[in-house]
Amino acid sequence: MYGVFLFNSESSGKAREFLEDDLVSRQSVTMRDAQALGTDFEGLMVVISGDETAIERFEEISREVAKRLRGKDAERVYELLRKEEEEAAEGVGFLFG
Repeated sequence: MYGVFLFNSESSGKAREFLEDDLVSRQSVTMRDAQALGTDFEGLMVVISGDETAIERFEEISREVAKRLRGKDAERVYELLRKEEEEAAEGVGFLFG
């Protein structure tokens, strides 16, 4: 299970505060600049993979400054992130393979 959240540029600094929550901090978290990731969004993307309860908790505590992406938008961001991670792993494999 995963959740994709968008923090606008002004509130992106608050993302780290919310990630310190005990339940949320035990999940796999990835943060990327939205445009650097290749999306049309502006701001900071936070992708949390793990327990649905933790993802819902993050959504609850960040609700005032972040938007949870759903449907095709969330899938696209998740796939872009996976592709980026796979390419990085291939690059490391090529160097040390």
